[in-house]
Amino acid sequence: MIKAIIFDVGGVILDFKPLILPVVKIFHPEDETKFWEDLNLRFIPLCRGEGTLLQFWKDLAKEYGKEIPENTLKKLWRSEFETNLIINKDIIKIIMSLKGKYKLGIISNTIKEHADIFMKNDYFELFDSVILSHEVKMTKDAKDIFFLAIKKLGVKPEECAFIDDIKKFVDTSNSVGMNAILFKNPEQLKLELRKIDIKI
Repeated sequence: MIKAIIFDVGGVILDFKPLILPVVKIFHPEDETKFWEDLNLRFIPLCRGEGTLLQFWKDLAKEYGKEIPENTLKKLWRSEFETNLIINKDIIKIIMSLKGKYKLGIISNTIKEHADIFMKNDYFELFDSVILSHEVKMTKDAKDIFFLAIKKLGVKPEECAFIDDIKKFVDTSNSVGMNAILFKNPEQLKLELRKIDIKI
């Protein structure tokens, strides 16, 4: 029986499209969805507190063969990040329908600059546990952060559902015994939750 449900932030609670828009305008990827997934995986060391945001963009520009002015890279995902932050209200409705019936948590691969913006939002008060990668020096590509989450929520892995839009992180949570759901949209999420007997 499911006792706890853990959500990712970027790409689930937050709409990823406005977040990626400034980056897409600079890098012009062929496939925006694949680029978002690739960005999440490349972002992992930074989310553990390794390196700087500027160096991350410099390295990415080099790998993509793009010559981008440093001033442009310095602004990327800083000042415009808060402007482009859009909460997925349909996901908030789902979360609110689960509140009181299940323990609720967040696991997010994030950096301090972005977390400070996230945490201004009252929606985070809905959760019993919030784990941010830059604070715990763990990320969702490894099992440790999931073990930390279930410990904080006081549940067993099989009593926990985890929702993320990145397959790599869904696979990792599955490997610890969680009921993992690859998020696509709110309606699909409702269907997937009902399949594991979660009442919405």
